[in-house]
Amino acid sequence: MNLYFYVEGKRTEPKVYRSWLGHAFPHLTEVQTIADVKQNHYLMISGFGYPQCLNRIGEILQDIERHGAIDHFFVCIDAEEEPPHAKLAELEKHFLAKAANTNCPAIIHNCCFETWFLGHRQMMKRRGIQSQKLRQWKAFYDVSVNCPESMVTFPGYRIRAHFHIDYLKEMLSERGQTYSKQHPGIVQDRSYLQALIERHEKTGHIQSFGQLLLLWRLLGGNI
Repeated sequence: MNLYFYVEGKRTEPKVYRSWLGHAFPHLTEVQTIADVKQNHYLMISGFGYPQCLNRIGEILQDIERHGAIDHFFVCIDAEEEPPHAKLAELEKHFLAKAANTNCPAIIHNCCFETWFLGHRQMMKRRGIQSQKLRQWKAFYDVSVNCPESMVTFPGYRIRAHFHIDYLKEMLSERGQTYSKQHPGIVQDRSYLQALIERHEKTGHIQSFGQLLLLWRLLGGNI
């Protein structure tokens, strides 16, 4: 089996997806170019943000068709302010429906990659929170109880994803952890991934993460 991952961001997504792939598919080895793909390999390519990432999908699909050894081409992007189905429809209309011989699942992070990470219930302290911001944000919307994907923008924030990222940083900081785009830290761990799986399975929350979970299990992933 050979997988190709095309991710929107250039920092967080490649690091975290690489780690999670190592947990789920330890038999797969990363290669750097499609010419290197033989058997049990995967590629991880960044699109350097949205909408720039859309510009390369057509070219990548042509490479995949010519090479012929890629079994699944994953396109992973943030929904941000749009409904996930709108982003999915855009991808399918312009790109993914044109792939004749390759399975092309689209993973739409709702609303951003960090929204998934907010799903780790044990990372939110029940009491004794030191951060005034986190106390305020938890009172506004407690992500350990309510689905992170449904969290709206806190007053003063113009972009919902920015609020979700700051919320994550404060929540992890209370646990003595740090998070940044360059150094995502604990979210790469197998235990963190497992906590997200348990959250989805027990509550039905973080549905867009559930789509990834379902696909990886269908491919034999150890998760």
